[in-house]
Amino acid sequence: MFRRFAPLFAIVMILSLVLVACGDEKATVPSYAGATTVTLPASLQPVADSLKTSVKESSVTAFKSADAPDKVKSGFADQFKKDGWEDKASTLGADTKSLEATGAFILLYQKGSGNAAAVVGFPAQVASALGVTDVAANGSLYIVISGKA
Repeated sequence: MFRRFAPLFAIVMILSLVLVACGDEKATVPSYAGATTVTLPASLQPVADSLKTSVKESSVTAFKSADAPDKVKSGFADQFKKDGWEDKASTLGADTKSLEATGAFILLYQKGSGNAAAVVGFPAQVASALGVTDVAANGSLYIVISGKA
């Protein structure tokens, strides 16, 4: 299973580097309507803990939504843009291709010189493989990672 999700772990490490490079006042990260929080599965807890220790004022929270990943992705992208965040997904390069092949997505945004946020979303089938089994069949699991240096 690790090989299948190795791109996720590589992306999370890149995100931690991006977040460490930041430093302004903390900006409010957009939310997605209708989603509910879920406990991060044990398989992802070491990644969350790693981010929390390397980023000041970090936040790593998992959510589930009955909406499909593409709808969640577009909702977040619209809200980040509306709230004045700058899209930084291009800094991730080709590492996202393997992740997207599973139906997952990743968004990376920066606001000012010190705030960064990422949203990594997964379809229900991948969520189940990660240990979150109560996601609606056509729904999604997504993780919001934010912080500043």
